Amino acid sequence: MTRWTALFASLVVLTVSAEVSAQEINIERFRPSLDRFGFLGFNGSATLGHARYNLGLSTWYSNRPLRIRYADGTGDQLIDNRLTGDLYFEAGLFGRWSLALEVPLVLYQNGETVDPTNGPRSFTGFAVEDPRFTTKVRFFGEKTEQTQNRPDGPGMGLLLTFPVPIGSTSFYASEGQFSFDAQLLADFHLLGAGAGMMLGWRYRVNPRSFGVDTLGQEFQYGFSLKPPIPPARDLFGLLELRGTTSFRGKSTNTLEGDVGVRWTKNHVTMTAAIGMGFVRGLGQPRFRAIFGVSWSPQTDDLDADGIPDSRDECPRLPEDIDGFEDADGCMDPDNDNDFIPDADDKCPNEEAIEGRDLDEDGCTDP
Repeated sequence: MTRWTALFASLVVLTVSAEVSAQEINIERFRPSLDRFGFLGFNGSATLGHARYNLGLSTWYSNRPLRIRYADGTGDQLIDNRLTGDLYFEAGLFGRWSLALEVPLVLYQNGETVDPTNGPRSFTGFAVEDPRFTTKVRFFGEKTEQTQNRPDGPGMGLLLTFPVPIGSTSFYASEGQFSFDAQLLADFHLLGAGAGMMLGWRYRVNPRSFGVDTLGQEFQYGFSLKPPIPPARDLFGLLELRGTTSFRGKSTNTLEGDVGVRWTKNHVTMTAAIGMGFVRGLGQPRFRAIFGVSWSPQTDDLDADGIPDSRDECPRLPEDIDGFEDADGCMDPDNDNDFIPDADDKCPNEEAIEGRDLDEDGCTDP
């Protein structure tokens, strides 16, 4: 009995060793928003204005992002610490479409395991992940004019991402096969503040086995709030939940919560956040710290009302061009201050005499 037990244990160890050696998986769970109009780990529906662009670099530290589970219920920690960077460039087209290129890198990671055949195996060092091409279309909501940074109001968009499988498979940075992400984005923004949600699907041509876990198709979801932080200008908080669930096993059931801030000054936007994994499936770290900086040329007319911000007394609210004080850049919903909105006022520039406007049409009764 002891001999058969030893043989079975050897077969299990060799199987696990082969699975560890394959390593054709990308364990990265975090993808930064491509511009400051999005949230933290997923994008908003709005796109950059036509011929506008954004260049950025995000970095994040992940603590214990990878652990392999064996059939006997035990586990082995493979990667202890990982520092990742993502360099990206995004360009807007026609106010509703954007294209982006991302170059993610494993700047440094450390970890090792014991290979029964070859001895200790190290996963410490630098690696290149799969570059990604991303396109986004905003199909509901106002388009982004060339002179403004982002349209306010509700919006919906579709984002597609196609990784190019040329990264390092020996450092868990590439799956070595075709895959893509499709995400439905819905959000609402007002004066920089916003709330949004994401529902997505990650497709893999072939599922990957890793120990007793299986990395196959994944359903993705996320919810985020971006409240203002008064009295500072252009400073916003970030509160976000993101997760995945797999229908081929529980290895990709993950849930992460993050909290952070975002600040914009002139052309530069900086983001900082910390988070933790509540459900730690494959690739979900115990703790994460995020920092990012991006550069995008600002416009001189944020509200796209034709009045430069240097002369606009209300740079975030558009002027209602109606021939009444149109040069100050502020909306005048009641030109004559008679408490009848201009939309319902038949005499919008003549104040009705009090007590002589019985029909409340905004005009003094004869």
